[in-house]
Amino acid sequence: MTANTGHESLSCCTIPESAASPGHGTAAFDEVRSEEIPADVAAIRSAGFKLLLDTGNPVTIDDLIDATGIAAERVAEIVDEVRTRGRVEFDDEDRLIGLAGLTLTPSRHQLTIDGSVRWTWCALDAVGILGALQATGTVKSTDPQTGDEIEIGFVEGKADTDAHLFILGGYTKEGNVRQDWCPRVNFFTGRSAAEEWVADSGLEGDIVAVSDISDDAAAMWQPVVDPSAPQVC
Repeated sequence: MTANTGHESLSCCTIPESAASPGHGTAAFDEVRSEEIPADVAAIRSAGFKLLLDTGNPVTIDDLIDATGIAAERVAEIVDEVRTRGRVEFDDEDRLIGLAGLTLTPSRHQLTIDGSVRWTWCALDAVGILGALQATGTVKSTDPQTGDEIEIGFVEGKADTDAHLFILGGYTKEGNVRQDWCPRVNFFTGRSAAEEWVADSGLEGDIVAVSDISDDAAAMWQPVVDPSAPQVC
């Protein structure tokens, strides 16, 4: 078991800069990259993600213990540490309903995979999850500038779309990712709408085409959906 290296993370997963697809990364995207995480944290993250994805039901601490075989005290320690930083989401009964960008709470970004509906905390989550799963499905969202509905089809994890997304700069592991970062990472019908919204909002970050960032986003989430992949986040 890997030793605790400080702050844990059950949020989206990242890849080493050396593994990034050339030409498509951005400064704001690179800020999400981080250090290798402990193996037990990675196991809990993957187990929780799979349970939420497969069942669509809230996940209890006992479910995580049963799925991973990790000691109850360690599971509770990890979950408590990330809870205050917005890396996990719980319902009123203290059951897990959101992790690694996937949530059971309806949001601006709706996923449909094999007929099952889930949601994500931000636009980048949606692209990364569908890409890493190599899934055929759709993302439905709303352009916050124009109010237009956006529907992006994915075939085996690949999207063919003119839609863009905004990646907020200044990402920090110390902040509350769900409250401070995710609400500003949105889809747009095109680059011009994104530019107008960013200017009106006074934000800094990068606007990228969904088709350009898809491979990097999929690689970010690969260790979440496949525990045998290199665990870095």
